[in-house]
Amino acid sequence: MTVPPLPGPPAAPSAAAPPPAPPRSRLRTLGVWALSIVLVIAAWGLVQLQQPDDAPYESFVSRTTVGEPATTRNLAMTVTRVRAAHAVSDGQRWRADGTWLVVDFDAAAVVDQFGALLATSNLHLGDRTYSATERGESARNMVLVTGIPRHGSIAFEVPPGSLEGAATLEFAVDYDTDADGVIEVVVDLDQVAMQNEVTLDPEGWAR
Repeated sequence: MTVPPLPGPPAAPSAAAPPPAPPRSRLRTLGVWALSIVLVIAAWGLVQLQQPDDAPYESFVSRTTVGEPATTRNLAMTVTRVRAAHAVSDGQRWRADGTWLVVDFDAAAVVDQFGALLATSNLHLGDRTYSATERGESARNMVLVTGIPRHGSIAFEVPPGSLEGAATLEFAVDYDTDADGVIEVVVDLDQVAMQNEVTLDPEGWAR
């Protein structure tokens, strides 16, 4: 009887081979990509730091001239006539002497009439700014209606002899015009004849 040979000792398990190292070119590509992201972020931050504090809050200005319409976010307006006079009246009980610039206009809201008023109505003349007078019956703070223009007049009292050269009228639906629409109307005052007295147009629907 033949005895089979005894089996030899079990072979030791072979160690797992380490994963191959990534190619140097791939590592270099990843490094360049990461560095590019860092540089882009740094450049963006530098631009933000260099911007003036009020840069995000500047008004959006729509410029026009007398007789030409202009539109902003929630204001559509046309200055129809500009008059100058030594006296102004509202055609009722109020009258005042002085040097006056009277502005007739049509105005309407564009997207929302809830609480919409002609809150800002200023005259920029030289390095000074004048607000429309609160006296008399005028269209100052006119209530605006969406898509249906209303007509009216406002008046500015200015120093004698100042109605010459270029001036700019400024209109907006808010007192604070930062980050909102503003309409500016350029006026050549040398083309506006001085009259003895003018009457404000009554506020009503535009024709």
